[in-house]
Amino acid sequence: MLKRILSVILMGCLLFTLAGCSAKAPESKTEPVTSNKTEPTAKVEDKQEQPVEKVKFSLWHSFVGADQRAEFMEKRMADFRALHPEYEIDEQKMPRDQYQTKLKTEAAGGELPEAFLIWPNAMTQEFASASLLKDINGYLEANTEWRDSFVSRALDEFTVDGKTYSAGLGVSITSIVYYNKALFEQYNVTYPTSYAELLNAIKVFKDKGIIPIALGNKAKWPAQSTIFSCLANRVTGSEWLDRALSNSGSKFTDPEFIDALSKLKELTDVGAFNKDYNTIDEVEVRSYFYKGEAAMMIGGSWILPDMIKNAPEELKANIEMTILPGFERGKGDPNTMSGVSSTGIVMSAKVTPEQQAAIEELIHFLTNEESQIMYAAYNIPVSSKTVVINESEMDPLYNKMLALIKKYPLVAVYDSAMNSELTDIVNNGLQGIMIGSQTPEDLAAELQKAVE
Repeated sequence: MLKRILSVILMGCLLFTLAGCSAKAPESKTEPVTSNKTEPTAKVEDKQEQPVEKVKFSLWHSFVGADQRAEFMEKRMADFRALHPEYEIDEQKMPRDQYQTKLKTEAAGGELPEAFLIWPNAMTQEFASASLLKDINGYLEANTEWRDSFVSRALDEFTVDGKTYSAGLGVSITSIVYYNKALFEQYNVTYPTSYAELLNAIKVFKDKGIIPIALGNKAKWPAQSTIFSCLANRVTGSEWLDRALSNSGSKFTDPEFIDALSKLKELTDVGAFNKDYNTIDEVEVRSYFYKGEAAMMIGGSWILPDMIKNAPEELKANIEMTILPGFERGKGDPNTMSGVSSTGIVMSAKVTPEQQAAIEELIHFLTNEESQIMYAAYNIPVSSKTVVINESEMDPLYNKMLALIKKYPLVAVYDSAMNSELTDIVNNGLQGIMIGSQTPEDLAAELQKAVE
């Protein structure tokens, strides 16, 4: 009997235990499932509450104030920021001369911004040779349609030893002769086709109280970039400059170069320029031409947007554009203009991978088809060979400039072909020659010494 009672009790305990286990099982299974379902939700909420860390980089450029690209850059950068809220860009704008000085100072101290504007050819070569730049070769290979849309110089002039560092934002013609057809007709002057005829035209206008050629050389580079680069090429030829810079067969002390320097001095001595040419800049001088006080103004394509916007309509109807005349016994092609690819955005060699990706997108964005069309709308020459410009929608002056670009090939601009040291020597020296504080022979010797 006792055994039977014990058996019943044991069986009851066993059943109770089993029942207890079976009651708890769903509870133990449910807890992890419930936990697994709610955990991701909690994590998503946490992630949404945390701010996304932006990619930050600095951008320096000189598109400000009277620069013809200032309005374009302001609009395009606003579009880029709206398209990429994940980027935080510290944009610093400085006038050209101040910008170049600051950039070279920071480069010497190893404190360059992540992205910055740079000039093609010699300046790009200097920075690249000092290992200060990161190339965009990989990005170009990954975006071949964009790469192949450029005129060759837009990439070639930013390429050093097979590495390309930027794409030119446009093309910059530096030696366009803008002249007032009404003044030429009024004083019975035909646009000169030779240096002798140019000297005669200068005499006629000067005698009539008209400034023959308006020049603003306060910053020193305009005389070199807009007049002397093309003038010297007319006299020496293109190959001479290449050989002189590489110290391989030509010298800056050669008679032809001294002759070119002497011609700039002669133009100054016969009164070709306004008397205040060294105290006003290349923006201020435009007023002489706009007011009809100057017969000619030699300058770059960068003048055109301002001219279209600010010159009186009566004057614009009489503005013609052409090139410097040929020079007797000159070794250069008389049917050329001086010009170069426009500036481009590059990136510092110290950028992070995230910054590199962001800056490559910016370079692309500022030079893509939409940007090129906008460039043309601001009356700036484009660097694209695929964008079709509808001339019927463009200002007549812009179309005249396009005709020049199509007709005349470009030769080197001295401050693009020369390194910083030589550029400073030639800019200062040309101003010295014009005011009589330096002779052509002295400047030639100084340049040759620097090359050697």
